[in-house]
Parts: sequence; C-alpha cells; structure tokens
Amino acid sequence: MYKSVCVIGGGACGLATVRGFLEEGGFEKVVGFEQRPSFGGIWNYHELADQNLSIPSVDPLAVVNPIKTETGYVWPNAVYDALETNTPYPLMEFRDFKFPESTPLFPHRSVVLDYISRYGEDLRQYYRFNTRIVEVRRRHKWIVRSRTVCDATAGGFKESASVPDTVEEYDAVMVATGVYDLPFIPELKGLRQWHKKYPNTILHSKTFRSPRELAGVEGNILVIGNSASGNDICYQFARYTGRNIYKSARSASRVPGGTSDLVIEMPDISHLDPNTASVFFAESKRLENVGCIIFATGFLRSLPFFAEINRSEKPLISDGSRIHGLYRHCWSYEHPGLAFIAISRYVLPFHVAEIQGIWLAKILRNKIFLPSFAAIASQERHLLSLRGNLPCFHDLLYPDDIEYMDLLMKDIRMASDSGRLPKEWTELEIALRKNTKLLKAKCLQHFERTGKRLTLHEALSWI
Repeated sequence: MYKSVCVIGGGACGLATVRGFLEEGGFEKVVGFEQRPSFGGIWNYHELADQNLSIPSVDPLAVVNPIKTETGYVWPNAVYDALETNTPYPLMEFRDFKFPESTPLFPHRSVVLDYISRYGEDLRQYYRFNTRIVEVRRRHKWIVRSRTVCDATAGGFKESASVPDTVEEYDAVMVATGVYDLPFIPELKGLRQWHKKYPNTILHSKTFRSPRELAGVEGNILVIGNSASGNDICYQFARYTGRNIYKSARSASRVPGGTSDLVIEMPDISHLDPNTASVFFAESKRLENVGCIIFATGFLRSLPFFAEINRSEKPLISDGSRIHGLYRHCWSYEHPGLAFIAISRYVLPFHVAEIQGIWLAKILRNKIFLPSFAAIASQERHLLSLRGNLPCFHDLLYPDDIEYMDLLMKDIRMASDSGRLPKEWTELEIALRKNTKLLKAKCLQHFERTGKRLTLHEALSWI
C-alpha cells in the first residue's frame, strides 16, 4: 500500500496533483517540492533570460543552472513580456475555481500566475519552497534527496556541510516539472562554425523576452520552428518593427497565433554558410545577410535527478525525445510508484493534471487496477510503431486529448466512492476547444483594430 507521496513541482500541474491526493485521502504524507520561492512554475516571469546556451543543444542529461541575483536565484523560463495564452481561459480552469469574469478570453501571463497562486494558497503548508530535488533513486522505496536553494549550496547545485541535504523515503513520486526547461537546438551543418564566427547571434525562444531586443539587429532575422513560440516571435517582431522576418517551417502550424504579411515563410533548412552569412533551404532557396537565428525548436525531455535510473537497463530518458515505459503517458510501468504529470504537448495541462492527479491517487489506493505488465508494454510498442521514437510520441492533438481524458474519467467513475470527480467537459468548453484557432485569430484582429482584448461574452457570437 502506498502511504507517502512526493510531488516534484509547484506549478499548476503539481498543485493539481497534490490536491488530488489530499482529496482522495488515505495518505499519511503528501509533500510538494518547489525550487522557486513561490508557486507558478513556468508562469513565474523574470526579465533575465538564460544566455548560457549550448549550441547545438542535444544532450538531455544537461542541467540548467539558475542565475544569481541580489535577491536570490532565478530559473529563467520560456515566458516572455507580452505572452498571452493560446488557450481560452475557461479551458484552463480547475474544478470549482474560476478566473474573474472580466478576464480576457486569452489572458496575459500575469493573470495566469495570479490564478495559480490563488489556487495554491491553501496548499502552501504541504510545500517546501526553495528546495531543489537533487536525486531520486529506487530501493525498496523511493529515496529522494533534496537540497536548500541558498548561497551555501550555490543555488542547490553543490553539497554544503553547513546546509546538509535532506534524504527521505517515499512510496511514490509524482513528477510535475513541465517540459519547457532544457532547450533543444538541433545539430545543423555549419551551425558550430556559425556560432564560432558570429557569437551571440544564435538564440532560442526560451531566451526571447521582447521584440525590442531584436529591433536593432542588422541583417535579416530567421526563426526556425512553426509552433506557438515561433509564430508569436514572428508576429510580435513584425508588428513592433514593421520589418520582414523569415520563418523556416517543415509543416503547417498546429497552434493558434497571429499572422502578418511581413512574416515570410521559408522551407526546411539545408545548411548554414557562415562565410557568406547565408542560410540555405530546401527547394534551392537562400537567405543572405542573416544577422540573427532564433531556434523555436522546442525542448528536450530532461530528468536530471533520475541519473541512476537513466544509466540503468530501463532508462526513462535516452535521447530526450520522449519518456520511456509509460502507461497512458503518465504511469511508469517499469518503475512502479513513479508517474509524470501532463507531459503531452497540445493538451490542456491544467485540466489534464487535475484528472491525472485523481486517477493516480486512486491507482495508489488500489481503487483502479491497471492492465498486466505485458499488455501495457504491448500498447507502448504499438504506439512506438505508429509514431516512432520522436518528440511527437506523447502528442495529444484535439480531439485525441478529449478522448484521452475521457479514458481516465471512465476509470475514475468506475472507482469512485465518496470522492469528488474531476471537472466534466461542458458544451461550451468543447465548442471553445474546437474553435480555439478561430477565436485566437479573431481576438488578435480585434486588438489590432481597437487596442482592446475581447472577453468570453464578447467572443461567444463566433462559436
């Protein structure tokens, strides 16, 4: 029987997981760990950006270090100045916890951070802040080593006799650290030579804060990637400067975002030529006088505190494309008692985390029984044959995300006694999910015309 649970991460998904276990009850110890001094996870914006990029960046075992400031340690993240969600806020709401009615349909990052902070206020007593997880090992139980983030430990990155590590045993470990920490910058022909000849001209979307930073770049700017951050960087730059910006994309974007005639789309990259400051593409295309290249190419799956497991015959991480050995993209069937929260791209992470937290709590309480090891392993092999060992392995695009959550909900309903159920999909939420790209485009167009952001009530006529 599982009695003690460690939850790593104090963002929205970690909070939803902790709440799910507390509401299920029957656990003697539920402890959350957060390396920052407050809740919010990735939504904790800071103007400092991580400039210590490895170029290329392809090692999933690399560690992202914090930045020392006068007031403490900062973990730079992928949140930029003008970031607004690309998800309507009703789809981000936890059960029985609403955004203010005046909230714009696609709220600013600061509104989301405030929402998460308020949601977690009654969970503060279960968390240890300024505490970094250093190591997680499996013995007869899970051995969790944590370290205080302070000057004596260099922000939690070195042992200190004066501030010793804490070592504890837990029956289960839930990992809710997100997937936006370690930048992925692929190896391209000519990239290393370019970086050597033109230092500080290779960026990653994680380092982007504002188009003002790019306005003074001499030469053309090329963005590589066509997902949320790539689209947003191009749109913001074009709108702010009135200049052309180039975007290399392998396929059409799957996420909503702004558009501009100043964003010139280019095909996939062939190679970089630092001698002529040119980038060559498929279809024999070429872009000359390139002054800055921004990789909006996503992030590597990175779990540095599982170093021992990752050196074993059953690693969680190999090349950083996916997490191995998971049932329903969540429960580790190779390492029982271990689970990962909301790791799939394109999902509604708050909603998914809330459902997964309750689902996992019932698994650990023996109220939900899983298929056999052989059956689960067979399912993973089948999915691998369909998708390959690629970053898309865990993706859940609409309507796959709704079907996925329905599967978990079915298990929860069958196991429910007096426990509370996760939030059910409403007709409005399904309509919002179905029409998100349209709504985002309409809201951006409205803002360009009027300077005002639309509310949910004002946008209902479009769905």
